[in-house]
Amino acid sequence: MTAETTRHAVTHATRARDELLIGALLAGNTFANAAKAAGISRRTAYRMRQSEEFQAKLRQAKEDLLGGAVAALHSNAMLFVTTLAGVCQDPKARGSEKAQAADRGLNTLFRGVEIFEFEQRLRKLEAVAGESGK
Repeated sequence: MTAETTRHAVTHATRARDELLIGALLAGNTFANAAKAAGISRRTAYRMRQSEEFQAKLRQAKEDLLGGAVAALHSNAMLFVTTLAGVCQDPKARGSEKAQAADRGLNTLFRGVEIFEFEQRLRKLEAVAGESGK
C-alpha cells in the first residue's frame, strides 16, 4: 500500500467517523450515546469535539438540518394559513378553538413581520458597512 493510498483511506475513514458522530448528535443523542452509536469511544469522540474542523462540520450540518426544516415549513405555509382560517370560519368550532386559532395566526403574523423588518434593516446596515469599508 502506498503512502497516498494510506492517506486516502485515513481521510475517508475520518470523514465517515465524523459523519456518523454528527448524525448521531443531530438525532438527539447525548454525546456519550452518540459516540456509542458511531462505534467510537467516548474519549475519541471528546477529542474529535475539540477539533475546529469537526466543530465546523457540526455547525454546517445543523445549519443544513435547520434549512431543510424551514424549507418544509415554507412549502406548507399556505396549508397552515388555510387551516387556521378554516377553524376561525367553521360554524361548528367552539369559540375557544376559534380564539386560539386567531391568536396563533396573529402572533405568527406579527413574528413574521418583525423578522422580515429586522432582515431588511440588517441588509441596509450591511450595505452601509460594506460601502464604508471600501
